[in-house]
Amino acid sequence: MRGGRRVTIPALDTAAAVAMVATAWLVGRQYAPTSWGADPVAYGLTAAIFLPFALRRRAPVLVLATSTSALVAFLALGYDQLALNFWGPVLLLYTVAALRPPRVTARCTAAVVLTLLWAALVAGLPWYIAVAEAVVIPTVAWAMGNVGRELALRNRQLAVLTEQLRTEQELRTERALTEERLRIARELHDVVAHHMSVIAVQTGLAGYVFDDDPTTARAAVDTIGATSREALREMRRLLMLLRTADEPGDSALNLAHLPELVERLRATGLPVTLDLTPAEVERLPPGLQLCAYRVVQEALTNVIKHAGLAATVVQVRREADRLTVRVANEPGTPSASDSGAGLGLITMTERAALYQGTLSAGLRVDGGFVVELTLPTTLDPTAPTI
Repeated sequence: MRGGRRVTIPALDTAAAVAMVATAWLVGRQYAPTSWGADPVAYGLTAAIFLPFALRRRAPVLVLATSTSALVAFLALGYDQLALNFWGPVLLLYTVAALRPPRVTARCTAAVVLTLLWAALVAGLPWYIAVAEAVVIPTVAWAMGNVGRELALRNRQLAVLTEQLRTEQELRTERALTEERLRIARELHDVVAHHMSVIAVQTGLAGYVFDDDPTTARAAVDTIGATSREALREMRRLLMLLRTADEPGDSALNLAHLPELVERLRATGLPVTLDLTPAEVERLPPGLQLCAYRVVQEALTNVIKHAGLAATVVQVRREADRLTVRVANEPGTPSASDSGAGLGLITMTERAALYQGTLSAGLRVDGGFVVELTLPTTLDPTAPTI
């Protein structure tokens, strides 16, 4: 324990250290023509050379110094049969080079070179072979360790950059989502304003004919009731969002404008087919129609961006309790401006959730893409809208 922290020794390094000690002992004992025999000092110093390997990740410089000092003591006591002891400081030099900066590694390399030069001369090698061995082997160990250190450093830098990119992408997505909510809020604001205008007109009419034409007055009151309920539903959604800036939304857009949208896209070369029966959808709430229109518009924009001029079919179906919009395109070629990082699906999903609907999107079996929006035509006033 040091400073209240427990020092842990990796099991793999411990096993490697024990294995190297056992191997070095075996080689020293079996070496011919001269072996260590039963000399306990030789075995003890050999253990001191290799056992520190277990702590090489914790204190590589200290471990290298310990191993090198044990080898120096081994040589100073006159042992000229090195067995594998020569390799202890070399392996630890690799660890130092992999974990410490070059200025530290340079001093450690110099110490190892001098120690190995002495060991080679003690072993009886010619001076030129001793010099070459003492210089080349530590240099290779240093080079390999330094490459590993630089790779580890680059991996850490890459991890930091990846995290920064992820954070920036989340911020961009959040910003785009906020902007889309603001745009939807502006559109709903105009829809609610339209309902209020209708209520005001019908209220004036009811008051004007209340005594002379009760039937007309009753019809006006019924219209006020239906319109006010729809306005309250739209207002509930509006209160979930934030209105800013005086950039008006196009609240007049509805499903009846889909043919115009399709014609404009056909003029650009996109072969799109619209399957819509206007009579089925004309009585749907304006906000609901605006949501469906915007989803179709965004889906067709995505087709052009990600599939080029691929054949596309837009189907709008009203059932008893839901409106289903399906935009499916054939396989195509992305346009040159396709960045592959669009937020269209996010905004479409946000619009669907606003009207208690669902949106699914995915690849087709033939390689095309399909977007399907389902909106309930009878909304639950107690359900959350976002």
